[in-house]
Parts: sequence; structure tokens; C-alpha cells
Amino acid sequence: MSDYPEIAARFTRGTAGHEMAVLFDQGLYRHLRFASPDGSGYRFDLHTSPNRLMFSGEVGIYVFSVWPTVDLFKVFSESSVGDQPNFGYWTEKLAAWSEPAIQFSNDRFDAQIAHELAEGENDWPGVTDAWTAKSSGFLAEYSFETEQAARFAACDFSFQADDTESWEPAFKFSDCARWVLDDYDWRYLWACHAALYGIGQYNAATVTEVGQAAQHFDKVPDPLDGCHWCACGNRWPCKDAGAVAA
Repeated sequence: MSDYPEIAARFTRGTAGHEMAVLFDQGLYRHLRFASPDGSGYRFDLHTSPNRLMFSGEVGIYVFSVWPTVDLFKVFSESSVGDQPNFGYWTEKLAAWSEPAIQFSNDRFDAQIAHELAEGENDWPGVTDAWTAKSSGFLAEYSFETEQAARFAACDFSFQADDTESWEPAFKFSDCARWVLDDYDWRYLWACHAALYGIGQYNAATVTEVGQAAQHFDKVPDPLDGCHWCACGNRWPCKDAGAVAA
């Protein structure tokens, strides 16, 4: 079961009609595209080269690198947690990204605030309403667009009911400077699901092709050196294809 079931479900819905297109496949150099024929859903590509895998799509770009293992399809397949991505381990292998994999989470902040307020209501009735008045609506005093702003709001807030004595302690959020407020960004989680899904589709297609006669035709040129390859894996023109013009 996924640690982030809502993202897993979102990925499944968004790729329900996807088909795989192998744009290049020569050893460790691969370019796979996954898209719906009608153009709906989230299209994405997987590129591999020795020690690297790159995801690119509508949710962003993420590049993974592992040494000394050269085939990251193998790394991702073997390190997955059942049929789910291994988010923690794969995050350690990130080499580049369009958006950070881990970012400030408003959901985590809201959950922490709700927990503190629920406990605080026992000794400071009305504290939840006081926080709501300062944190929401047209006259809100606080902003929560960044982690810094959210922490400031939590650390700055205090509450004391009008009918309490001045010597009685006011409500303050406890140790708010130490709250853990970051979490995986949904785009990164989606990309990890896409990578594992794409690798599974590729591996299944590869197994299906075992035992079938090799086909001979000129494939897409290698993007690194411009050389042409036959679909069977030989250099083009292929020695096994007979007398075929290049």
C-alpha cells in the first residue's frame, strides 16, 4: 500500500489510457514515451544512459544518478517497496530537478496547528476561534505562503481570554521553531510512480519479445554520436538484414 495513496490514485487515473512508444532503445541508452493517443492525461518520457535516469513530463524534470550501477531500470525495480516507489532511497539518488523533491507542506503545518489548538482548548477555551480570526479572512494578520512566514505566525501568536487574570499564562504554540513541516512534493511523488510504471511496462514488453524473430530496420539515430542502429541491436546497415541500403 502506498504511503501517499492519494498520489498513487491520481497517477492511476491520469495514465489510464497511456501507451508506451519506444523512441530509442540501444543497450543502456533508452528513450521511452508514455502518452494517451487522444492527448489526454499527463504525458511523460523516460531517458536512460549509463548511471542515469531522467524523468521529464508535465509535472517537471527529475534526474537520478547511481554509481557504480549503470542500469537504473534495474536499480529502481529492485529497490521498489512491493509495487510502490521507494521515495526515501530514490530521493538520495537525485542529481537534478526542476522542483525540490521535499518542500514546505501546508498540510503538515495545518495538522500541527490543529493538534496544538485541540489540546489548548482544554485550558484556553476560545483559542481556536482566536487563531482563526488572525489567520484567515480578509483581515488576516498572518501569511502562510512560505515556511518562514508560517513559522513566524505560529511563534508570534498568543491568546489569553478577556476574563482571565493578567498573571495567568497565555496560550503559546509549543516549540514551534522545531516543528517538522516539510514533506515530499506531489510532483516528485508522481514522477516516481511514473518511473516505476514505465520500467514495468518496458520490462513486460521486453519479455514478450523474447523468442520472436529479430526485425531489421533503421531506428532513430543515437542522440550522442548520430550513428544509426538496427532494431535488432546491430549497427546500421545491419549485417543480418541482407543487402539493405543504408
